[in-house]
Amino acid sequence: MIQKLQLNPAQQTGVILQAKNKVDIWGRGTGKSAGIAWDINLINRSMPRALTSVTGQTFGQLLTRTLPSTFKLLELMGYKQHVSAKDPGNYIINRRPPDHFITPHEKIMKYDNFISFSNGNGLLLLSQDRAGSSRGPSVDYEILDEALTINKQRYDEETSPTNRGNEGIFGTKSPRPIPWHHGFHYSSSMPYTAEQKWLLELGNYYEEEREIRLFEVWNQIIRLQLELLECESREEFKRIWNETIRLKQKIAPFVSKEGTLFTFANAFDNIDNVGFSYIKREYQKQTLLTFLIEIMNMIVDKVEDCYYPLSDRHVYYNSTNDSYIRDVAENTNFDWNKLSESDCRYDADCDPRSPIELSFDWGARISLMTVSQERHFDFSTGLVTDYPIQTFINEFFVKPDVPSTMINALIDNFCKYYTHHETKIIHYYRDRYGDHRQANSSQSYNEQAIDRLQKNGWTVIPFVHHGMEPPQHDKFLLIQNILKESDQRFPAARFNGVKCKYTLISMNNTRVIERDGRFGKDKKSESAHSGVLPEEATHFGDAVDKIFWTKFNNCLYKSNYTFIPIRLK
Repeated sequence: MIQKLQLNPAQQTGVILQAKNKVDIWGRGTGKSAGIAWDINLINRSMPRALTSVTGQTFGQLLTRTLPSTFKLLELMGYKQHVSAKDPGNYIINRRPPDHFITPHEKIMKYDNFISFSNGNGLLLLSQDRAGSSRGPSVDYEILDEALTINKQRYDEETSPTNRGNEGIFGTKSPRPIPWHHGFHYSSSMPYTAEQKWLLELGNYYEEEREIRLFEVWNQIIRLQLELLECESREEFKRIWNETIRLKQKIAPFVSKEGTLFTFANAFDNIDNVGFSYIKREYQKQTLLTFLIEIMNMIVDKVEDCYYPLSDRHVYYNSTNDSYIRDVAENTNFDWNKLSESDCRYDADCDPRSPIELSFDWGARISLMTVSQERHFDFSTGLVTDYPIQTFINEFFVKPDVPSTMINALIDNFCKYYTHHETKIIHYYRDRYGDHRQANSSQSYNEQAIDRLQKNGWTVIPFVHHGMEPPQHDKFLLIQNILKESDQRFPAARFNGVKCKYTLISMNNTRVIERDGRFGKDKKSESAHSGVLPEEATHFGDAVDKIFWTKFNNCLYKSNYTFIPIRLK
């Protein structure tokens, strides 16, 4: 049976230009996995018996995010997993291949974390979860998925140096050199923290070689595409659409003098497959922040005069429970569909025996929660601490039309993900705005949420700070002390960089304002031309503030490292 594989314009660019090195910064719905699958297929056909490294932050990330969608596409191309002599195939995972499989040029001693193909090619799965585990034998090509989660320094020291050897077979010393031998393919969603910006720097050659202001024009295109979603006039729609085409021609992809192809793409680049209605529906359903980052792939920079002094030490990415994920993989014979269905058991940073702490921000346009636990372990350094660390391990948000449905949807999403959490206790940090009665309900937001949690089998212990909303200046001082980590009276904070993506974007895009010597948070909507995300971007930060203030505000007024129990209500 012949399968038709249709490539969108962004995918076609990578196939046609055939660069040695590729960097894809693409949003959701653009087909990043197809590009990786195409490269694996290309290497299999052009460099038999070659080795390709596939690097992730952890093996769990590779097994649950990178490989499932990649191999689903490879199977459309005719690849089939080898099960037995009675059920043969052309690739096998984590096992010694059958005798009729050809072996790679590079001798393989162990087949753990290895995928063998029948023509002798191999995918070597490398992880950064512990020192030395991302080292391996010499390889002929590098693939790096979700590159924004990688520790770049360690990658350069441990993994990149293995991209060597076999020059006489595939490289410049061979009779027929393969152009992409010893190349790399970095695939990622949009970087959103300072340590991830190295990915964008790989696109600087646009301006250096051809004076193309790639990043500026790309965001300009996105702003026009947002106008398309609001446009009601056929003529105006046509005019704006044509202007986006003109701007895209200004940033037409090309390969650098060093052989690198850097590309941006968003859902509009895959509109023939996902449809304009899908993009418009996501625009109406999601928060603007989520839509701009996840679907539109907008470049987000940390604003100047930021309210939150976040740095690299506050963010960690190694948080997958690899041993559990490996058991699931082995027990299901690497069923890619089942590996894609994650829950809290996949998370190493969630202590199943401890209560879960929730803080909320309720609103008519968005309702959201942060999920955290107080730990005495620093996931950034891997060290046990003698001081508490408020560890933010997840986030949830919804934006449907009816508030009561919105609350139920938010709570149900949380309960589904944490169904297998052993200790069904919630420490519920109340948002005082959530105590207000709604016009269409006899219950407040908080009452509805607590009721819904209890119906799902959770014991809920509410907490609330004393008095009304805290003074902005005092809250600012508390947050500064927590995040600067220079005063032992205060706890520390850590954020899961994979699961709390929008929390970090929100905090990085919140400005501090000063009036009469006192500091506060700027919550005004910014103009579209400023490049700063609008008011929605402050909501996750507000939820973080609530748990900081409710739990730790007494630290401001105590001279010793003392925590005063907060009031239960």
